[in-house]
Amino acid sequence: MPRTYYYRPYYTRWYCHPYYRYMYSTSVVVHFGFATYAWVDWWAPPARHGWVWVPGYWAYGYWHPGYWQPSATHRIVRHHVHYVYVPGWWDNDTYVDGYYRPEQRTDGDWEWIEGYYLPDGTYVRGHWMPTQPGPEGYVWEPGFWDGEVWVQGFWRPEYRNGYTWFSAYYDEDGIFHTGYWQPFEDQPGYVWIPGWFDGNDWQSGYWVRDDEYYGADIDAWVPEDGWDSGWEVGAGWGDGEVVEPDIYEMDLGEAEPRWAEEEIPLALPVEIVE
Repeated sequence: MPRTYYYRPYYTRWYCHPYYRYMYSTSVVVHFGFATYAWVDWWAPPARHGWVWVPGYWAYGYWHPGYWQPSATHRIVRHHVHYVYVPGWWDNDTYVDGYYRPEQRTDGDWEWIEGYYLPDGTYVRGHWMPTQPGPEGYVWEPGFWDGEVWVQGFWRPEYRNGYTWFSAYYDEDGIFHTGYWQPFEDQPGYVWIPGWFDGNDWQSGYWVRDDEYYGADIDAWVPEDGWDSGWEVGAGWGDGEVVEPDIYEMDLGEAEPRWAEEEIPLALPVEIVE
């Protein structure tokens, strides 16, 4: 079961090598083991255990590829919260699996924006968005599902002098590349290291010399002391375990814990019974 940690490394990223803090390893990209042709209307995939294929369709003059949904149900209840299925989608030939989300959030004023395809085939991911407007000149950068937790979005400037915004995406290996600012002008002999959001502040990108970048010993790198400040340290810390705060309430008459309103999981994986 996904958990919301008091101190969440998904935001801090300080334990990652500085060159890769804008990337997240996820478990949401599906590798089928067969060729896919989602962008043509004659294709239908082989059977997939526990899933039903929902065919694609033409609308507004362009193709909307099909997707898989659980054969059991598209709506579930967990910890007294109703969850609905968010369909998977295609990024070219990469398929990102669907998941469940709460029908409503109880930790503030949010609305769910359904995902949709643009005429060029680009998919705009479904996401939670604040109902209150952000600061003037800012736009909402959506959060994303990594297969374990929902990583929250943030407000960013719509424009930045001398930079262009590169949109986030999942690659075919399941790595989520968060959006970042890229300078308009290249610097010959240097590589741009993208910036990233740490949950509170934007950590700016910077240039690194080619020889320094390509000669870096990534495997030998270790994070600086203090990167883990904020963890609740308890038994099993040496093995990477974390003692979580009491984020749910327990009624002894219930078969399972009831999450406190503000701490319900914002996404849940689809569990297929073998």
